[in-house]
Parts: sequence; C-alpha cells; structure tokens
Amino acid sequence: MKKFIVTTLALVFAAWLATLHPRVGLAFYDAVGALEARIYGFQKSSVDIGDMQLSVYARNSEQARKTIILLHGYTASKEIWLRFANRLNPEYRVVIPDLAGHGETGFFSGWSYRASSQAKRVAQLMDKLGIERATIIGNSMGGMIAANFAIMYPQRATSIVLFNPAGITPPQPSVTEAMFAAGESPFEIDSQQQFFDFYQLTMAKPPVVPDFVLRGMALRYSERKADYAQIAQDFRFHDQLDGRLNQISTPTLIVWGNQDNILSPSAAPVWHQGIKDSQLHIFDGIGHMPMVEVPNESAQRVQAFLAE
Repeated sequence: MKKFIVTTLALVFAAWLATLHPRVGLAFYDAVGALEARIYGFQKSSVDIGDMQLSVYARNSEQARKTIILLHGYTASKEIWLRFANRLNPEYRVVIPDLAGHGETGFFSGWSYRASSQAKRVAQLMDKLGIERATIIGNSMGGMIAANFAIMYPQRATSIVLFNPAGITPPQPSVTEAMFAAGESPFEIDSQQQFFDFYQLTMAKPPVVPDFVLRGMALRYSERKADYAQIAQDFRFHDQLDGRLNQISTPTLIVWGNQDNILSPSAAPVWHQGIKDSQLHIFDGIGHMPMVEVPNESAQRVQAFLAE
C-alpha cells in the first residue's frame, strides 16, 4: 500500500510539472546551474573587456599554479562545463566565460561572432584577469575558437584540447552537416517538437533532464532564433581551418565521440593528421559533448594529457 501511495504521488507530481509554463522550466534550469556553480566553488563575475562585459565563472585555490579556460559551443553557455570542471585537479585555476552572443554575456547585432573575434576576446579576458598563458579547452564552436587562438596567440596557449571541434569540412558529413548543406538549421527552433528532435541529436548519453525544463529550453531557443542565425553566419563561414591545421604548433589533444550527430567523427583523423604530434582519443558510444556525457572520463583523459 505504501509503495502504491508513493507511486501515485510521484505520478501526480510529474503530471503537475507537465502543466507548468515553459518559463518555469527555464527559471528552474538557470537556478540549478547557479546552485551547481556555487556548490563546486565557482564565483560569478562580469569582466569588462572593452566593448562588452563577459559573464564568467572562475574557481581558484591556493594550490592553483596553472590556468584552464573552457569555451562552450554554439547556442550553449558556461554552465555546460560545470560537472567536467568540478573534476579537474585543484592545481588548476579554471575560468569559464559565456562567449559573446551567449548566456549572460548577451547578444548585440553589431558584434562579430567570427572565431577570430571570439579568440581575441579570450586574449582580452586573459589580460584583464592577469593570465599570461593557459590551456584552452573548447567544444564544437569553442574548439574552433581554441584552434584559432592557438594560431593567433601561440605564445599564450600552453596547450589546447578540442572536444568535437567545428571548423573543417569532414570526409563524411553528419546528419546536422547534411541539413546545413541543404539550407536547414536544426539549431533554429520554432516549436517544442523541433527542439526535442534537435536535443536528441546533441548527445548519445544525455543527462536526465525533466520534460518541463526541456520545454523551457525550447522557449529560449525559439526566442533567440534570429540571434543564433546571425552567430552561425559569422562563425560557420569565416576562419575555417581547412588547410590551416599545420599552423598549430601548440600541444594538442583531440577528443571525439563516435556517435556525434552534429559534427561528423570522420573529421577526427583529419584534425589528428593535420596537427603535428597531436593526440586523438575517441569515446565509444558518446555523442557531441563528451564532457557532459562522460565528465569523469573526459576530465581524466584531459588531465593525463596535461600531465605529460
């Protein structure tokens, strides 16, 4: 009888959550991210880099001797890195910005969203925080920015780690890349169902997210559709790395999930062969965001690379 009552209450609670307005789900998502950051010891600040204020999470410790900067992907935000970042050794100072156009940094139509422009902002952020050199780690668009940073500022990149990076033409396009080639973008959302379909593409092993939160995320995507379209036009058609990978001399680790439906895993060996002495790690059964899908394993692999 007790089990029946608990099950019934759980179902009633689930049904109530399903009736909530998407903005409640969005507020819940943001609140959980902020709480997680505090639990992990990250402090939020706004850093003036001249033409904008970057919203930044940072964690420092007495043991910290080196710095890691984490760059999120297109349409994501700094919160995407928190569980991965929490698994990094305290010897690292960790800095996680919301890139221009994303998260709490916000969007302005007059800004450039090219990878080179974003890389320059990372350098400006380092200047403001008194960071001379750092390991730059990026996912997807963030990986493309990290690679451009290594070309533009080789003396400031101790090493780079590229999680499923954007920036080259793959031998075999993914589902998403084929859609882009046909003039469609799964990132530009008009309905909840479109978002649910898109979300299925992003990860092979996504964390559990309640339906009412997903509906809130769908609302954010639909409200920012025009912003995301402009950002895509900037970063997808400028500063590509085809033919330029040999300009990267920084120690490099490339990480890819072999079930990536956003950026084809067939690009991984192209990156590996193009960057001299780079290392390549493929996660079996993992999609576009290994640092979210398997944060512990991802952090272990990165730290092993950095310890070499």
